[in-house]
Amino acid sequence: MSRPAIFLDRDGTIIEDTHYPKEPSQVKFLNGAVTALKKLQQKGFLLFVISNQSGVGRGIIKDDEFKKVHQRFCELLQADKISIEEFAYCFHKPEDACSCRKPETKLIRDLVAQYDIDIKASFTIGDKWSDVILGLRVGAQGILLGGRNQEEKPAELEGVIVPVFSNWNEVVGYLGSLTPP
Repeated sequence: MSRPAIFLDRDGTIIEDTHYPKEPSQVKFLNGAVTALKKLQQKGFLLFVISNQSGVGRGIIKDDEFKKVHQRFCELLQADKISIEEFAYCFHKPEDACSCRKPETKLIRDLVAQYDIDIKASFTIGDKWSDVILGLRVGAQGILLGGRNQEEKPAELEGVIVPVFSNWNEVVGYLGSLTPP
């Protein structure tokens, strides 16, 4: 039986965006993220992390630095009993024009092919319009989290109603008000 999923951005969505984190000590959850992820799990959503990490491709972050930050992220999630089904990262630079860098769809399409996901009942959540566009492109609903993104709504989202929330409590309230999957 298909299950809905939530495809989450990492930096600026689950953890503080420290702009190319290199040290495990930089990994700190955003206020409300832990409680929200637990509630979404309890609601029956599969959780995935989908994140552009071009700092690796640009050479700003070394491979071992990325691995240590990722390991710390995983340790903190496990300590809080948050189960992420899978982590999917794109290490390409924007100019590489790859098929996996958000808002391109390869990472989610690969996960949908591997897991039994009801994409129409699924969501993308992130702090950038690219996270919302990704949701639209794969047939899920995109949610914009946080007021960090000051860019205008992209033309691709013209006419699309996009839920925009300033914090995780608002996101959980919105998703909790929907018919259970």
